[in-house]
Amino acid sequence: MSDSTAFFIKKFRENIDTPEEPGQWYRPRPYRNAVVKFRDCSIDDFEQRRDILINEAGLNAFLFRADMIPGCDLLSDSGTTTMTMDQWAAMLLGDESYGSNEGYFELRAQFAETFGAGWCEKDNSSGGSSESLFLFHQGRAAENAFFSILVRQLAAAGKGSSAPPSDGLMPELKSRIESRLGTNSHGKDLWIIPSNSHFDTTQGNIEDKGMIPLNLPCREHLEKDEIFPFRGNMDVEELDNLLEHEKDRVPLVYLTITNNTGGGQPVSIDNIRKIRNITRKHGVPFFFDACRFAENAYFVKKREDEFWDSSIVKIVHEMFRYADGFHISLKKDGLVNMGGALVIRKDGDFSKKFPNFKEGITDHQIMAEGHPTYGGLPGRDLKAISEGLRTVVRDEYLDARIGQVVRFGRHLFEAGIPVIRPIGGHAVYIDLDRFFDGTAGDDEFKGISMTALMLIAGHRVCELGLYAFGSYDGEKEIPPEPRVNYVRAAVPRLAYEDQDLFSVVEAFRVLADNRDRIPAVNVEYGRDLSLRHFKSRFSFRG
Repeated sequence: MSDSTAFFIKKFRENIDTPEEPGQWYRPRPYRNAVVKFRDCSIDDFEQRRDILINEAGLNAFLFRADMIPGCDLLSDSGTTTMTMDQWAAMLLGDESYGSNEGYFELRAQFAETFGAGWCEKDNSSGGSSESLFLFHQGRAAENAFFSILVRQLAAAGKGSSAPPSDGLMPELKSRIESRLGTNSHGKDLWIIPSNSHFDTTQGNIEDKGMIPLNLPCREHLEKDEIFPFRGNMDVEELDNLLEHEKDRVPLVYLTITNNTGGGQPVSIDNIRKIRNITRKHGVPFFFDACRFAENAYFVKKREDEFWDSSIVKIVHEMFRYADGFHISLKKDGLVNMGGALVIRKDGDFSKKFPNFKEGITDHQIMAEGHPTYGGLPGRDLKAISEGLRTVVRDEYLDARIGQVVRFGRHLFEAGIPVIRPIGGHAVYIDLDRFFDGTAGDDEFKGISMTALMLIAGHRVCELGLYAFGSYDGEKEIPPEPRVNYVRAAVPRLAYEDQDLFSVVEAFRVLADNRDRIPAVNVEYGRDLSLRHFKSRFSFRG
């Protein structure tokens, strides 16, 4: 067995045997526990977790058994929410009719209330699809449908071009686009979907359809030493340059709120307005990836002077009035365990540019998800989503939610762990380049090593860096552009208390104090696959 893991097991055991320090008291939570679940495993079972990690999971955090995690499971905040009693009560009233169930109409009305008047309105002026709300069983299914129908309609329009990118592009921007063009793209239409930063499955869905996902994060995002309140913003200068010279290749602009890949960082309404002005000037539709819309609105309230005395609902309405449509994984700020949606404004630029799009999406729903009024979801889940959308915009909920994540991040920072600051809304991101700065040895995929050792400690986190966002061309690794190299600790909503998260800090402290001894890994399987971080297997080196 690896000497490296034996060393860390000894350190983790010493850590949990250390007498507890007196606790600190904070404002009480605005909720109380109604149901608890005792774990069937123990924090002391270090050797058992090591055996499962090495022999069953191949050091891949996604493949490690959840029932053997005695601490915090911070792999994702998606679908891991602890739902409220009001949501569970609403589920008992679920209508499981196959078509046009009661929950659908309640949810459509709630979307209009949460996101603003004008969303989810029926349009009965034509004989085509009259809907604006398209339900799916989760967000990536909505993404897949959206980009599948989009690329099909673009091909049918026959307006694409396989010519090289324009010489009028900024040199660095042109270089980034050219670097995304593989040899299999020659002779094919070149379509570009720009964003502040695409997340992994969004990027995967776009690439799967033969289009280029292009990240245009703001300059402040790239300056690690600068604490900028809206690091999730898009670079509007690059966007304007892109659309000035390549607008016919850009079917829409996509903005992720909050910016997950960039560290869970918010986008300002000022930035949203500037993007809308640029897209309108060039006649390009504007969409949100709105998975964490309420958390973004919270940061706007706290950091953007114009909105300091505005309600969260008012801020959300202001954000969404600039968009032509949005897709959302309701497993995040919908506060449920499953669900997603695509919403298209009936009088927006996208609907005008693609008048037959809604019909295509409806056909996709029927073939892949069932009747459009349940979209692959039980009727009871639609009731829970409606209740979740009412809860998520409450100030006391957001104060508690984001306050907990910030305290977690602050404790990591005070423990000497380099984290992206300011702390984001749903997760804390550890900067691996800084964490391993000055250490000897191969650190190419040390993020995988860290997630593996944290599993031995009893906690699950996720590598979102050189392995997750990079690729392998058969000879060498191609790092993500722009470079991101993080380990993410995503905090499920309403699931953990501070004591739980602070125990994660102490496990990370052990790694930080002994970072020279963290072993490298070999990739045993999956290095050349798409979305490889979900599927690969590794082994400790040495």
